Amino acid sequence: MAQKPVPYLNTVLNTLNEAVFIYDQNMEIQYFNAAAEKITGHASEDVLGKKCTTLFDQSICLNNCALCMSVKQAQHSKVTFNSAFIRKDGVRRIGDFQAGLLHKDGKGNTEVLVSLTDITEVTRLKQELQETNSFRNMVAKSPEMKEVFGTIQNVAYYDSTVFIEGESGTGKELVASAIHYESPRAGKNLIKVNCSAFSDSLLESELFGHVKGAFTGALQDRIGRFEEASGGTIFLDEVGDMSPGIQVKLLRVLQEKEIERVGENRTRKVDIRIIAATNKNLKREVDEGRFREDLYYRLNVFPVHMPPLRQRKEDIPLLAERFIDRWKSKHRKRINSLSGETLGQLMDHSWPGNVRELGNAIEHACIKALGPTIELRDLPAYLLTGENNDKVKRKRKWLTQKIVKEALEACDHNQTRAAEHLKVHRITLWRKLKEFNL
Repeated sequence: MAQKPVPYLNTVLNTLNEAVFIYDQNMEIQYFNAAAEKITGHASEDVLGKKCTTLFDQSICLNNCALCMSVKQAQHSKVTFNSAFIRKDGVRRIGDFQAGLLHKDGKGNTEVLVSLTDITEVTRLKQELQETNSFRNMVAKSPEMKEVFGTIQNVAYYDSTVFIEGESGTGKELVASAIHYESPRAGKNLIKVNCSAFSDSLLESELFGHVKGAFTGALQDRIGRFEEASGGTIFLDEVGDMSPGIQVKLLRVLQEKEIERVGENRTRKVDIRIIAATNKNLKREVDEGRFREDLYYRLNVFPVHMPPLRQRKEDIPLLAERFIDRWKSKHRKRINSLSGETLGQLMDHSWPGNVRELGNAIEHACIKALGPTIELRDLPAYLLTGENNDKVKRKRKWLTQKIVKEALEACDHNQTRAAEHLKVHRITLWRKLKEFNL
């Protein structure tokens, strides 16, 4: 039988958060630390001297599992694997196991040390991420975005003008691209123009083109973006920033599908589909006289609303993973994941800059991270200090241990239902469970 670790080593093992146990050549448990008792629910006196199947589903133990093989092979190399284990209360959990040979003598006596980390919640979160939709470079699992995906597929086939509304950074350009590439025009050009990036005179030339000598600097004829997009699609971003003069000309394009280059009287036909977008409330702009009402109704044939990130927070883990993968594809640095605490902080932020802000925060964290896991300290400072943290503290203050326990009991310990009952995200509930050691 294995000897109990010397007192100082026993103290060290009992301070660990990981469950640690030692078993012998007969697969009988000889040592069980305090964390092992907490994680498995078994008291050490109940398992010492008993087979390791006390902790495992016997159906997966056929004398050739990873633990058995580590005894049979008696090699000093570490064995790492994931497996189900059974708590004393009968609850099936998922564990990350690491086993290594501790001692072997010439008489066949063997001791193997095993550490166990409960990864049930992490595994569930990963499974949730896999149960999502990816559509034309957009990833989401929220009902709001799935509705957008369905809308895109519905409208893409038709040539109707689409008007995309949403805050800055919500992904309006991605929606425009998805509509184009799902449409019969997918083999033709998709031309994108940010209307707020040009002065009035430059925007007119950019959209409609010009002829030589039309203005100072017009040294040769130039086709505009509308002609370049003929046969395909043109995406007019920030259309709410157009001047009244450009609005009149755009109205003619929508009505007649024809344009005139600057400095030329000749009319040219264009075969285009127009997709427009704005982060402004265009109806309010109309009411206040800054945008033409007739143009508004011409653009607003088929509206698509992009929800802000704060209204679809269940998409944050998936988006964060996408941004990490995108960053890794361009750099050699190894970044694998976010820590639970880091993900929780991302879930708590209101994201006024939406998906674009999240992408920038992940890029910052990838650069700063010292290891393969992005930790809380790697996030931009503004996410960790000041008003943001004050809001988070106020938000969580009401989630006391008593309230959380009552919610779990009312929902038969189903965490998803308990989170819905408390009107918080599952990750927020998970963090509170860890905080309260539930």
